[in-house]
Amino acid sequence: MRAQKAIVYARVSTTRQAENDLSIPDQLAHAQRYCQSKNIEIIGEYIDAGVSGRTEKRPQFQNMIRDVKSGTIAVDLVLVHSLSRFFRDHFGSEFYRRELAKYDVSLISMTQDMGDGPQAKMANQFMSIFDEYQSDETSKHVSRSMLENARRGFWNGSKPPYGYKTYVCERVGAKEKKKLELEPKEAEVVKLIFQLYLYGDGKTGPLGINLLTAYLNERNYKHRNVTFRAQTVHALLKRTTYIGLHHFNKRDGSTSKPKPREEWIEIPVPALVDEQTFYAVQEQLKSRNPRVTPPRIASSSVLLTGIAKCGECGAPMRLRTGKSGKYRYYTCSAKVDKGATACSGHTIPMAKLDELVTDAICDKVLTPNRLDEIVGKLFERNSGRKAGLQQDLQALHQRKREVAKQVQNLLDLMEDGGVGIGGAMRARFNKRQEEQDELIRLIALKQREIDSPLTALDPAKTEKFAKALKARLQSDGNPKFRRAYLRTMLSDVIVSDEEIQISGPKAALAHAVSSDTALAPSMVPIFMDGWCTGEDSNSRPPDS
Repeated sequence: MRAQKAIVYARVSTTRQAENDLSIPDQLAHAQRYCQSKNIEIIGEYIDAGVSGRTEKRPQFQNMIRDVKSGTIAVDLVLVHSLSRFFRDHFGSEFYRRELAKYDVSLISMTQDMGDGPQAKMANQFMSIFDEYQSDETSKHVSRSMLENARRGFWNGSKPPYGYKTYVCERVGAKEKKKLELEPKEAEVVKLIFQLYLYGDGKTGPLGINLLTAYLNERNYKHRNVTFRAQTVHALLKRTTYIGLHHFNKRDGSTSKPKPREEWIEIPVPALVDEQTFYAVQEQLKSRNPRVTPPRIASSSVLLTGIAKCGECGAPMRLRTGKSGKYRYYTCSAKVDKGATACSGHTIPMAKLDELVTDAICDKVLTPNRLDEIVGKLFERNSGRKAGLQQDLQALHQRKREVAKQVQNLLDLMEDGGVGIGGAMRARFNKRQEEQDELIRLIALKQREIDSPLTALDPAKTEKFAKALKARLQSDGNPKFRRAYLRTMLSDVIVSDEEIQISGPKAALAHAVSSDTALAPSMVPIFMDGWCTGEDSNSRPPDS
């Protein structure tokens, strides 16, 4: 009689607590002893480390099932230490047991061998049901422990968000309690992402998700050793953790379905981005959502697309041309789409409206008194800012010293002949050098921010900035510059026969004023209350 052939499946879970003695080597060693005693030949091993037995989404488990079904490997038995190693879900266990049986492959538990026959089949099913019950009970206790851990402000062991790292804050017996702190290098990249999305790089307007992703990758910024993807950048911009609001228990661990808001647990973490910047980014994300603002409007070079609105019906005004494009107008979209029955409509030459709005902004906003008021408000908000920047800089320098020491240690090892300059060592050395270069760049950016203090503002510089900006806005130069800058100050331009009403948020021009570059159009943060909310830039009767 030929010896039976078997494959061994071994698994450990990341959440198991009572099975620390059931390691992968133990399971494999037990399989070797079992097969030697029964004259069974082991022809393969499939190992899943750190994967729950409640799910079928296990790489090696699925490889094993696929290899059996395809005939890639011909066996009689699948051996497991116990049925709980195969599955901790009764339905999943029974389903895959029957799948194997279709190919004349038996599932054998080496510690729970019930034999053959109807009674053995029933016993195996009871064991499978008990394993599922035991898993549910363990999950319940682990979940309760994790919830309590989160309520006390501790981190529960998953990978921290980008921009943070864990540190041990206290020990309870053999257990380490951890919290989050900023990871200096990653934190600076997160801040840069928010700045680029909201304000741009000083050469163009605010960068969209795709352009921002390309900007980061072209400059070799990394998201934990991999290149950035658009989905990653979008997720980072949406993460409330960066304003100190991290929530645990937002989703069900097994189904990933959202949980009710009242079940969330807030864990305090260091803020990385101020709330005003964060929520300005959220508004910009919302406005650029294709379901809110069509891409043709979001990417249009027309100055007032999406801002100019008909004063009669409130519909957006869009570009119309005449004489093969020779003449260009803003006109009511409701009248164009639905006819005069929807709205009698308003039409105004594009150049005329652009000029009126630009002149109003220059005359009403870019004045010494207005800019002095904006700068004064910024001074009030900015107390303590320099101390925070210095702390950030110190953290970057500390990390740079650590990396420099690692680079030097690697050099010493290679020069002393302690290790060969193989592929792995070379890759490790290059990685540390790349990190060192990136830290140098981040330190330079942070130092420049510190070296351009708000106290450097003076009336002469403010006036110089205002004149330069007016000249750029009122020229026929770069339309992207004009559009990006004006849109930081405008939300609505209501056009009627009698007047043009302009309203919008008050622009914080202080960054551009304090910059060495006279005009940094995209680096103008918006942080103040409306400069003309509910009003317009034309004189009005007192009762209007």
